[in-house]
Amino acid sequence: MAMLFRPKPIPAKYRELYEKIVTGSIRLDNISNIYRGIWTGVLHIFVVTSEQANEYNIEREALKPLLRGKDIFPYRYKWSERWIIYSSGDDFREKFPNAMQYLSKFKTILERRGAVWVYKRKWWELEDPLSPEFFEVEKLLSPYISRFNSFAYEEGRYYALDSTCIIRFWRDADELTTYITKWNEINKDALSVETYIRNYEDIRSELKFDTEALIYLLGLLNSDVSEFIYKLYAPRLTKRGSRRPKGRYYLYIPPHINVLPVRIGEKELRMEVIKRVKELMREAMKLNNIEDSDEYSEIKKSIEESLALKQAELNEIIYEIYTLNEADKSLIQSYVIKKR
Repeated sequence: MAMLFRPKPIPAKYRELYEKIVTGSIRLDNISNIYRGIWTGVLHIFVVTSEQANEYNIEREALKPLLRGKDIFPYRYKWSERWIIYSSGDDFREKFPNAMQYLSKFKTILERRGAVWVYKRKWWELEDPLSPEFFEVEKLLSPYISRFNSFAYEEGRYYALDSTCIIRFWRDADELTTYITKWNEINKDALSVETYIRNYEDIRSELKFDTEALIYLLGLLNSDVSEFIYKLYAPRLTKRGSRRPKGRYYLYIPPHINVLPVRIGEKELRMEVIKRVKELMREAMKLNNIEDSDEYSEIKKSIEESLALKQAELNEIIYEIYTLNEADKSLIQSYVIKKR
């Protein structure tokens, strides 16, 4: 989805390094479609737990397993046994009477949504469901709001809410061309269709846009280099009041994610990144089995220390891919730490 892009100006102190990283890279949207997940209009009605689904005997085919932004972490996700009632399509009402009976309990609330009045959605439909092909595909996910880059790989089993950002490879050049056309209609800095298509075709020939290519991309996006670049221009979340969350939170959303610079790198370095990312994914998944109690605190600390070490080792490879020197690394690391 193309959106108006108005980045923050790059501070003078970091401008030269920013240009060094961007030059010789391509934008993420040259190879990837980036979008947010499902808009429901009334979250607490359409999203149900496994217990609620059983209580109301909602048809299994009407439900899609769901991930929220808070379920996504660096290199992993943890399903919270929540489902979305995927009420889309003309035949939903006839196919799923139990789901409709459940939704009917909230008909008055659902009828008052703006999408019903403005966009003529039926009262029982999701506000913006997106197509299943946006979810039933290998993809990367990120929480909409985070203190640091928190991208995870997902196999194509889960749907996602609008509290997530989703990244998948373009299906073909036609889909990319449509995106470029819409981007140029909205933004004054026009993209070259010819350059984008040429880059897309060349990189697709090199990477094949398979699982390993997506895992390579995951390594780049979770690196200090990407976090440094992103926080230079992306919007920071401002929250007033005495109960502000600790740390600096950023909005990980299109179109700001779209322009992240991606380097393809030599094949040997790419394979090393993929190997390291797979190790990080296996290690990170161990945290899904750790309970929040004193009994497990030392185990959790040990895993987190192992992850930090592996991430530091991965960062060194990615610095090499972006041809950065020791002075560049020092500047990036100090900035990233400061902005968390």
